[in-house]
Amino acid sequence: MRKLCDLLSFVPPNFSSDAAVLLIDSPEFLAGVRELMPNAQIFQLALEDALPVEPKIFDVIISPNCLTFARDCYWNLLELNRLLKDSGFLLTQFLNVRFVGVLENLKRGAFPAGEKRFWAKRDVVKILDDATFKEIRFLPGERAEISTAAWEEFGFDNFSEDLSTRVWLVKACRCTAEVAALKEMYTPEVRAELSRLIHRVEYGIDAEKNLQALVELCRREKIFVEYLADFVEQVTVHAAAAKFILAAVDKSV
Repeated sequence: MRKLCDLLSFVPPNFSSDAAVLLIDSPEFLAGVRELMPNAQIFQLALEDALPVEPKIFDVIISPNCLTFARDCYWNLLELNRLLKDSGFLLTQFLNVRFVGVLENLKRGAFPAGEKRFWAKRDVVKILDDATFKEIRFLPGERAEISTAAWEEFGFDNFSEDLSTRVWLVKACRCTAEVAALKEMYTPEVRAELSRLIHRVEYGIDAEKNLQALVELCRREKIFVEYLADFVEQVTVHAAAAKFILAAVDKSV
């Protein structure tokens, strides 16, 4: 098993050295956070601990286990989003249900039972969208040197080597500096809906239905092409998806 990245790979090199950082069940990241952000205010909690009441107090929340072990993932993500500043982000990870090792076990009739949750990328996108995160990025955390050819021949998509990736790392932003620059033009509700629909089209979640809803939103709110192009560029991961979305909306609006 190859470990390719860790969650701190998402932190930009010029990130604020005095950021407010919350570590949840992640003491292994303490030294790395102190190295990257020497003046950071660091707070540590266990996953089952009560979260602070005051909103918008952290620049970064590192919670690697919230998708795997939290009792109520959706509620937990909503609460973590509430604690982030507008430019803040959540760093987490998940066990990939589409990993070949999991599929091989399923083929033999064995499913990984127990307290751990397994996810597919599209389901992670959906729950993060529903928890009102605005921008989502993935990096491979662990990959196996294993052939995926048989599963691809069987019809399993292997985009971004998904089938050989055991653990995906996730960065979910409440907002970004780039998107913040666009915030004055439309209401927060319109921007949130725009981001949600774009994410769902990008990851094939009821793509046709959500694309039509995106077109209708652009018509109703008079979202012009240049704004949409900037927005799509900021919130999508895959260039091909961005190109498809822009072409489809431009053709229909």
